[in-house]
Amino acid sequence: MYLRQEGIPFEERDINEDRAAREDFLRRGLTGVPSFLIGDQVVVGLDKQKIRSLMDFSILPCQNCRKQLRIPKGKGKIRITCPECGSRMVKET
Repeated sequence: MYLRQEGIPFEERDINEDRAAREDFLRRGLTGVPSFLIGDQVVVGLDKQKIRSLMDFSILPCQNCRKQLRIPKGKGKIRITCPECGSRMVKET
């Protein structure tokens, strides 16, 4: 629910119903759910701060309409146009 609300794309895999997911889970030595694989890092539990720090983008609200915008990290100064309202802004990433 948290990932959906924040507009964070994800692939959900149920270790109870997906044999390959269960084998991957066990191979990594994981012991708890939910578990998140972000790049090559694993987060066990819903550690929102750690999940955000590992993503290669930030999520910022549009200054005009509050739509959640995905902004890439490490790209320097970028110009952003909100697809919802057309508002424009410049951000340092």
